[in-house]
Amino acid sequence: MPGLVVVGLQWGDEGKGKVSAYLAKGASLAVRFNGGANAGHTVKLGEKSLSLHILPAATVSTKAAAIGPGVYLDIEEMLRDIEKLEAAVGKVHVVISPRAQLVTPLQVELDARIEELRGGGSIGTTRRGIGPTAINKYGRLGVRVCDLLEGEAQNIAEVWRRVWGGLTSLRVEEALEKAARLVEQVKWMVGDVSSLIHEKLSSGETVVFEGAQGTMLDIDHGTYPYVTSSHTVSAAAALGAGVGPKSIHRVVGVAKSYTTRVGAGPFPTEFTGPLADSIRERGGEYGATTGRPRRIGWLDIPQLRYACMLNDADEIFLTRLDTLASQPRVRLCVKYEGSGDSFPESVSSLRRARPVYEELDGWPEIGESERSRLLAEGYGGLPRSARQYVERIEEELGTPIRYIGIGPGIGDVIMK
Repeated sequence: MPGLVVVGLQWGDEGKGKVSAYLAKGASLAVRFNGGANAGHTVKLGEKSLSLHILPAATVSTKAAAIGPGVYLDIEEMLRDIEKLEAAVGKVHVVISPRAQLVTPLQVELDARIEELRGGGSIGTTRRGIGPTAINKYGRLGVRVCDLLEGEAQNIAEVWRRVWGGLTSLRVEEALEKAARLVEQVKWMVGDVSSLIHEKLSSGETVVFEGAQGTMLDIDHGTYPYVTSSHTVSAAAALGAGVGPKSIHRVVGVAKSYTTRVGAGPFPTEFTGPLADSIRERGGEYGATTGRPRRIGWLDIPQLRYACMLNDADEIFLTRLDTLASQPRVRLCVKYEGSGDSFPESVSSLRRARPVYEELDGWPEIGESERSRLLAEGYGGLPRSARQYVERIEEELGTPIRYIGIGPGIGDVIMK
């Protein structure tokens, strides 16, 4: 009864959509367990790229998805996801937890307003309403799917008006009425997600738990306050899906061959200039949700070691080896000056971190013809310098790299 968690090991955008879709072949259910429409997972189907914001990208393989209680649910975004998915792969089956917290237009407007109030201290939120929805959730002021289905949200309007009225131009009643209409539209999808997962696992079927964002954006373990409003580590799969930890049998951590970050916050290995611009363009490093250009940096071993430890990663899926190709030399941060190989606890200390780099030989371009050859030959067909890079990362992390992405397609993967 394999329960497989796919989790990002960096600041998000590691390629979890492609990875989940690849690993979900033969699985019967894909589960989204955290975050909301602030995440965008992209999979390439033929010549078409499909960006999803609520449904797990693994649904392209399973055609069955569950939205766990740990998700901040934007129903309109979910319906757009379903429309795109069904146009690409045919009918999909979706089950929504009645306990999922709802994002309403009020929270979306508040998100933008709060960012404006931060001024120069803005954290780079996607303005999808996730932060204010989380504030309501943990203040026990939230509205869940079941609350609207059962007509138990009448008393919240006055509370929202008193708490948020000075920050928004929207009428609270209008936001709740719209949310109620949307819930009514999808009420036939609402079901017991926990029991569904247990049923699949007990029958020996595979369930893929797909996380959003990345480890370094975790609300507790990331670079706070430049983080998201949920837990992004592997342990969150159990909490956010409604199962116990024994339901998790394998954790695959996803890391790029380099590092990216969107929005504000410390980023020790960041570099700018023509090389960063080149990698950004080669890799299409623009946010799937906002379109913002991603910041570019070299691979950071202290950060990855910390993430592997937090997630109990069994193995690593290393993506974008092809994007980093064609560079004469590549760099690898193996430690920080003064703090060695440990990852700093605070944002202030991380800002002071100075990477210590090793330089390695680069490897040639991996074009379409070269990709076809590599897919046939496997890991041994990679250029020696590319294998040295992969093996040096393994040596430093002590966690095996089992899969290597060498192209944009779901199947552009070689196993080590």
